[in-house]
Amino acid sequence: MELKDDQWDSLYVFAKTLEDKHVNFSEIEKQLTTKTDDAFLIKEIMTQIKKVHYAVKRKQGFVKLGFGSIFLLAGFFITCFNFHSNQSFTIVMYSSSMVGLMFVFWGLYEIIG
Repeated sequence: MELKDDQWDSLYVFAKTLEDKHVNFSEIEKQLTTKTDDAFLIKEIMTQIKKVHYAVKRKQGFVKLGFGSIFLLAGFFITCFNFHSNQSFTIVMYSSSMVGLMFVFWGLYEIIG
């Protein structure tokens, strides 16, 4: 007879493999119900899978948010240091600001979910 922890481990690995293949959560839950009838075990595994999934997305979002902030700061410093120069720096200034804003919004999208 298979122990409860061994069953949990094997089902978690199965669910994590499906999640890594970008299968949606409802389909993962359906696949788990074909493997076992224990509703509490399925709920526990799905909670853990979702927690790990959203933690990874949050970490990726913070990295993108950091890159966006760096680009925005670069645009700010370019503007401040070259304000009185007789050169056209608008392309560099606006492009770095636009890339920075895109990264910031993309990061916020991944953090919020």
